[in-house]
Formats: sequence, C-alpha cells, structure tokens
Amino acid sequence: MIDGRKKIMCLGAGLSQLPLIEKAVKMGLYVITVDYTPWNPGHKISHEYVNCSTMDKECVLNAAKNLKIDGIATIASNVAVPTVSFVAQELGIPGENFKNAEVMYDKGKFRDFQKKQGLNYPNYLIGEELAKIEGALKGLNPPLLFKPVDSSGSRGVTKLDEITGRDCSKAFFYAKKYSHSGKVCVEEFVEGVEVGGDAFLVDSKVNAVITHKHIRNFIPVGHELPTNISIEDQARVIEELSATCSNLGYTDGPLNFDVIVSSELVTIVEISSRLGGNGIPFLVYRGTGVDFISAVINYSIGAELEMPEKLEVLRACGSWVFGSEKNGSIKNIANEEHVKKMVSEVFNYTVNYKIGDEISEFIHSGNQIGYVLFDCLPEKNYDEIVSRIKDTIKLEVS
Repeated sequence: MIDGRKKIMCLGAGLSQLPLIEKAVKMGLYVITVDYTPWNPGHKISHEYVNCSTMDKECVLNAAKNLKIDGIATIASNVAVPTVSFVAQELGIPGENFKNAEVMYDKGKFRDFQKKQGLNYPNYLIGEELAKIEGALKGLNPPLLFKPVDSSGSRGVTKLDEITGRDCSKAFFYAKKYSHSGKVCVEEFVEGVEVGGDAFLVDSKVNAVITHKHIRNFIPVGHELPTNISIEDQARVIEELSATCSNLGYTDGPLNFDVIVSSELVTIVEISSRLGGNGIPFLVYRGTGVDFISAVINYSIGAELEMPEKLEVLRACGSWVFGSEKNGSIKNIANEEHVKKMVSEVFNYTVNYKIGDEISEFIHSGNQIGYVLFDCLPEKNYDEIVSRIKDTIKLEVS
C-alpha cells in the first residue's frame, strides 16, 4: 500500500486498457502501468510506469515484487493473460492458475483440453512444420481454418475451401508469421452462428452477456445487444462455458469468449480469462448496467464480488469497429464532438490515430483505427446507424 491505497498493476497502457486504468484511478487505487511503449495514453494517468514487455513474465514479476503490489490485471490483451496469472500465482494474490491460463491462451493446448475432457471441438492438427503434418491434413474435412496458436484479433487466419499444396503452404506460413511459438493450428471449419461476449465468474457461476457478433473476413467488426440467438441457445452457450470452466477449475474471474452455435452443437472457439476489447465492457455496462471492469479490479485486489442474480439486457446497443481498406496516411477523420452531434445515438467514439498518422490495411484487429458505441433505438436498426456513422466519420486515407 501507499498512503493507505492498495496498489494495482495494469498490464498494457494502450487505448484498449485505458478503461481499466481510468476506473482503478477513480476507485482510489495506486495504479502502476506496464508495457514497453512509454507514449501510450495509460501511462499519463497512472501513478507509476514500468518499462517492460507484458509478455516478459520474470521482468513483470520482479517489478511486482519490488513495488509490493496488491493486485494485477489486464483487459483486451490476450498476450498479457499468462503473465497476469504467473505473477498472481508467484505472489499469492488473486488470479487464475497459470497452467489454466496457458491452456486458454494457446489454441493447440485448448483443443487438446477440449478433446481430453469430452467437450465439443473441431477436428484439428497442430504443427510447427508443414511437411510434418501435410499428409495428415488429408484426414481433415474442408473447409479448413489455419490459425497461429498464440495470437488474437484474427491475425494470420485463413479459410481454405479446398486442400491444395500451394494454398496450404501459403495459409500455413501466413499463420506461422503471427505465431509467437511458431506453431499453427489447422482445424475443420464449424458451421453455425458465431456469438461473442464477456462473462464474470463468481463461485463457479458464469454470469455471461452474449452478443450478436458482426464479422467480416473473420475480423470482428462489431457487437450488438441483445444477441441474435434464442433464450434456449443462450442457455446452451452458458452450459458449455460452465462445463469448460468447471473442468479447468476456473471458479472466479473474467472471461471473454467466442462460440459457434448450431442446432446440434455449441462449440467454444476461444476463451480467455480477461475482458474483451473494442469497448465490449462498456457495451455490457450500457446494455445491462453491470460493471465488469470494476469487478475485475475488485477481484484482483481481493475485494468482495457481487453480481445480480440474473443478467438481463435492458437497453439495445451496439459497437462498430473500423479501419482502412488500404495502407497509407490518414487525410481526414471526424472528431468525437462532430460524430456525437451528427449521430445522436453515439455515446463513445474511440480513435487510435490522428490526421497524418500512417496506418495499415484492416486485415486483422491489430490494424483497426477505432470503434464507436451507440444505442440502437427500436425504429433504427444496427446497419442503418452504422451506415450513418460511416458517412459522418468521412475517413480518407491517401
């Protein structure tokens, strides 16, 4: 503690982690931010900054010991999750078991876990070298997805409708390019409706908010509340999430998830012991009134956790994530005041760049320019509002 305030270490200080940092400061905690980008906005409002990669477990642990932290957390950063768990476990402070965090983080380990526990999973192969799995690929039924095992935000993902040598090679090495470990997961494409969302576990109960997920070329480009699946299917999703967390021994803490629902099966694509990015926690709060960010902070410092008996969507709302169709520099982009004035439904407009900044084509979530959160009124649907927002932003890239 310092001046009677508990110390919380927040891994990552970019725009995606800003809501966590701002909330922790507002709650009266002493906030320490960690990453290797000194100009990130979160460092400007935290009380102390540690220059260290969020993936460097030993570096973060040493800093945490020296600073005598009371809690550690992250949101919207998949690569930081194992470090959060590692440090929490080493210091004996609240956090997920490190072994379980690694299972959720690594797609290969997670598929192995699903298979071993008798959960629903797509047929798959894991490999570091294409030559060693090329023959076995014929045993999978296309379409196939090629993914890096330890990346997020749709980085390196390719779908192949047919298995051909050249296409497989291209897809495999594209996935490997984004894999920290060099491993690639090749799995059968699962048909169904893909939904996403955030949850918070308290005493093994999965308090989940399931979103209608909008996807383009495997890139999440928005979420919407209420979700587009039936109440019965929502119950099936929560049942599969509960079974997975139970088998992991994960009883308390945040959960971000992507799930595919069909009439026969509910298949978890990915889960992670953190909250999602692109403003999902804000969307959850707007739609339900439940503050998952405060829950993450309270959990990390050992404070009492409270969740309503039943989570209900009381207000329809949505998000739109946007980027550029080409590489270049931003020539024009509207500011927050203008967007909110022209589109009254907007309540949050977050932009990662400014005019003159160089940007890359929006081929994965890491290249997004920003996101917009808005209310969906009964007479104005999601697509109509997004269209007006797009016209108002007037993004131009030279």
